[in-house]
Amino acid sequence: MVAALQAHAAWLVNALGVNRNPLRRPIDRLAAGITVLLLMAALIMVPVAGMFGASLHTDLTRRAAESAETTRPVEAVLATGPEMNIPVSEVYSHDALSSTAVAEWRVGLRTHSANVQVPASASAGETVTVWVDQAGDRVPQPPSSGSIATSAVFAALLVLLVAELTCFALIRATQGLARRIGARAWAREWLHLQHGGTWSQR
Repeated sequence: MVAALQAHAAWLVNALGVNRNPLRRPIDRLAAGITVLLLMAALIMVPVAGMFGASLHTDLTRRAAESAETTRPVEAVLATGPEMNIPVSEVYSHDALSSTAVAEWRVGLRTHSANVQVPASASAGETVTVWVDQAGDRVPQPPSSGSIATSAVFAALLVLLVAELTCFALIRATQGLARRIGARAWAREWLHLQHGGTWSQR
């Protein structure tokens, strides 16, 4: 790995060198220039991803605060016992097991109900906490600060990973294309020399 990086760095220096090199072709200099630009873009994406994560954290925090102002927890009573739900694709995975039951709660004079996830040991008549909006309808619980931070960090890392992989894929594609063009040029040059021509270094 280290040897490959050293060889690549040596190629880059030679391709961008200002000294005269009879083996250097214009396509080599062009490929090296594009490589440097893509490497710079890969480095720039590190702080960009950090800023994206910070911005996303701020936005999610604001949304969570707004959600907390318009929602509240209420006590609901289980109207039924738990029913086991097993996804067909994960029928042999114990981690996929989940139990749901019908829970009912009252807001004003109106009774609301919904299926909620409960422990398998729950029974009808027990109380659970659900989050509701101002109309009394069930809504997701506002995210905690920990889950917001986790989401922001994960999103930033995902953006950074995609950007880095894209840059290095473009570098590889650029250099591969340059090698193919250079190989064809060498083949044409060699054929030209075999027929008594002179080397044009193109």
